[in-house]
Amino acid sequence: MRLDNIAKEFGDRVHFLCVYIKEAHPTDGSQSPPNIDDKILYAQPTTEDERAEVAAACMLRFNFSFPMVLDNMTNEVEGNYKAMPERLYMIDADGRVTWKCGLGPHLFDPDGFEEAVRKLAI
Repeated sequence: MRLDNIAKEFGDRVHFLCVYIKEAHPTDGSQSPPNIDDKILYAQPTTEDERAEVAAACMLRFNFSFPMVLDNMTNEVEGNYKAMPERLYMIDADGRVTWKCGLGPHLFDPDGFEEAVRKLAI
């Protein structure tokens, strides 16, 4: 996966982290045809353990080389960063957002992310 390749190239100079937020297309909500085709079929987790199970399946599917953490069950990270269904951020050492892409999948921007990482890593 593209993001993992970026992390592998720059991981010695930039910290990468994935935050697993609430399910974008749960079986008990708005399911998407690509998820059905790919058999990515999960109900919206209602407990931290359930969310951890779905996140673990995601990690196995994509085999990220960087760590993943879980948003809490009140969806605090998603609420603060408006990351639903997916979004990339660069956050500096002082906690300030220095770059972000639009909401995925249509405005998901790994090219812009790589450029921002490259500038930071210099």
